[in-house]
Amino acid sequence: MEDFEFVNGGIELLDSVKPLWEKLNEHHMNNSKYFYDRYKNFSFDATRRKAFTKDNVDAVNIDLIKKDEKYVGYCISTVKDKNVGEIESLFIEKECRKFGLGDKLMTRAIKWLDDNEVKTKILGVAEGNENVLEFYKRHGFYKRTMILQQIEK
Repeated sequence: MEDFEFVNGGIELLDSVKPLWEKLNEHHMNNSKYFYDRYKNFSFDATRRKAFTKDNVDAVNIDLIKKDEKYVGYCISTVKDKNVGEIESLFIEKECRKFGLGDKLMTRAIKWLDDNEVKTKILGVAEGNENVLEFYKRHGFYKRTMILQQIEK
């Protein structure tokens, strides 16, 4: 197996996530049938300012995966309202997806959420990325509600 290093921390690691988050956003943009413009106009900095404030989250956990001094994957988990844990975002570079790193990130995120004694664990899957549903099922996550959004024409 390749040599991968896991780096763990909190909100202080968020800037290190940016290049990988932008690749995930590009993936969503390229795979979305209906929301291309939404992803095209998405900005990491705006998302960071809006989503990861003390008003919105109680705690943030970031796991980064490093190979050869370069980050190749990440997972961001949060606790909101003291009892809702969310796996906010997970991405691994394509060439590193065959090593079980996604499973390791999920296991670490779930353990962190368990350690924070959340009552509910959730995550969202973007339209166009449904191929990841089986991956999340392996970790105990199932579809509960589908949210539909009207698109302006």
